[in-house]
Amino acid sequence: MSAVPFKNVYHLRRVAETSQRPCIICYKPTPVVLVSEDGKNDFFYACQTHLQDRGFATPVSNAAADAARKMKDELEKEIEKVKKDWEEHLKDKKKAREKREKQRKEEKDSDKTKDENDAKSTDRREKQDHKEQMAKLEEKKEDATKRAEAEQRIFVLNKDIYSMRLNTYRNIQRSKRAAELLSKPGALPSVPTHDPSSGKNDKAAE
Repeated sequence: MSAVPFKNVYHLRRVAETSQRPCIICYKPTPVVLVSEDGKNDFFYACQTHLQDRGFATPVSNAAADAARKMKDELEKEIEKVKKDWEEHLKDKKKAREKREKQRKEEKDSDKTKDENDAKSTDRREKQDHKEQMAKLEEKKEDATKRAEAEQRIFVLNKDIYSMRLNTYRNIQRSKRAAELLSKPGALPSVPTHDPSSGKNDKAAE
């Protein structure tokens, strides 16, 4: 069995938006290029979304991508904690409000109205603060996700995709060899100079 021309290890590169080419899967323009490890024998364009499909390619661990993924995981945990704390806070507020309601039954209506207005104002402020906190965390998580994708630079292709790339490479090489062969002098037989009906060939004529 002959040795393969290049390993199933591809490095991610990005080109300028003006240099985008069609993805080999969906044909949409993409700036993402996968280049064979040797840097010369194979390359193709693929959308970032396909690189997340394990049926297409599998990422090879690297420090920068791992750090970004770890940050994303930590942010997801922090978001869940903030949500849980907020739910607990709302429950505690509800209990405290119910307790105040009981205590306020004998109070004047004016005091009750003022207390309710203050509570509503506090609720609005807390909800706004919570909304802003969640928005910041979600933004950080999105940034970490994008960074993890961008930092992931090395991939191993699915075996069928890799076989397809090998076949493409070999077909290109065969076409090149055929073109080189045809371009050489004497590669094709010369046109006969004798009359085929005479039954003689050029050597016999000589």
